[in-house]
Amino acid sequence: MHYFLFLLYLVVFSFLITRIKFFTNSGINKFLLVALFAIKIFAGLAYAWFYLQPNYHTNSDSFRFYAYSLEETNILLTQPLHFFKDIFSYGYTTTGNVFVGDNSYWNDLKSNIIIKLLAVCNVFSFKNYFINIIFFNFFFFFGLIGFYRVMQSVFTDKKYILIIPVFLIPSFLFWCSGIHKDGLIFSAIGLVFYFFHQLLQKKFFIKYFIFIILLLALLFFLRNYVALALMIALFTWFIATKTKKIFLVFVSIYLLVIAAFFIVPKINTQLNFPEIIVLKQQDFSKLTGGSEVVISKLQPNFKSFVQYFPHALDMAFVRPHITELKNKSYIPAIAEIILFFIVLIFSIIYRNKNFKIQPIVFASIFFSLTLLIIAGYTVTFSGAIVRYRSLALPFLLTPLIGFLDWNKVNKIFKQSN
Repeated sequence: MHYFLFLLYLVVFSFLITRIKFFTNSGINKFLLVALFAIKIFAGLAYAWFYLQPNYHTNSDSFRFYAYSLEETNILLTQPLHFFKDIFSYGYTTTGNVFVGDNSYWNDLKSNIIIKLLAVCNVFSFKNYFINIIFFNFFFFFGLIGFYRVMQSVFTDKKYILIIPVFLIPSFLFWCSGIHKDGLIFSAIGLVFYFFHQLLQKKFFIKYFIFIILLLALLFFLRNYVALALMIALFTWFIATKTKKIFLVFVSIYLLVIAAFFIVPKINTQLNFPEIIVLKQQDFSKLTGGSEVVISKLQPNFKSFVQYFPHALDMAFVRPHITELKNKSYIPAIAEIILFFIVLIFSIIYRNKNFKIQPIVFASIFFSLTLLIIAGYTVTFSGAIVRYRSLALPFLLTPLIGFLDWNKVNKIFKQSN
């Protein structure tokens, strides 16, 4: 029964993807749209298979969310009012700090959102985890298409090559196709990019403005620092549209943000951002795993952050190292890092010098770098950084590939042959 239902939903959602204008207006032909959706489903199944393995299943958030959702579905069907009211309740004396992970309603909320969404999907999937993968990836697909449409409007001559960095980066495909927060976070970001781009074109102002506010709220609940980083990128993007000195605007505003990061805590101790980063690193250090990196402890002051910066770069961009190949599961991640640096070098050497870089491109790059640096400061495991880096890679690699002058690249490969 479940196999038949899985295939039925796969066909139904594939059909919807070929009929919804938001998808078809992307310029990607219908067959390829369905193929990309199918690849996402396959990646979601691979994600499930990985976390069904004995070594990983016990600590799997995805299956833990699913287990909690089963009871939530029963509540939804018998006490629907309580189901929705429950998301605003908490078992602590206070809601807790928004940015702290312990005894905080806000920290629990990011998991509760996924559990509640799963509970709703369970009604239609007959509580089948694998069918829910189809529902989740249908939601995820909106953000992918939204971000692709924005990038395609900038790099108009790279219609099909852009599909690779947006849809097919291996680590991104794996981590953002499973039943977890990552795919939903990326989808929200991709849609915000799309709606904000439309706003700047002065299209559907009120509707898109409301969508952006709701999506930023969702992002804040799921991963607050991502929402803050995105708001900074959007603000700078907007300011940059008012001047010809785009790069100068981005550099200036981000330098001011860095300065504020260290100055604001001296004015308002409740907004001690360096302390929040340190606490997040400490939370990671409390976890157990075979890929922990031994590092010096970060302190909530400017000097410590400067001294730690090389370690943050190493963690964000280079981990896992080639020397860590003793763990075979790192092979894809290491290969991806090597390919990333190859693309980076090619995009610098063989950049299309006639291309005028637009604010959206800088917004995407600066946003991705912000996420990567934050991950570099907070994550202390080589295995974990692959997941957190995967969310940022499309926002960095898509512009880099867009910069490439493919005529020059083709000549290089022809000469080598």
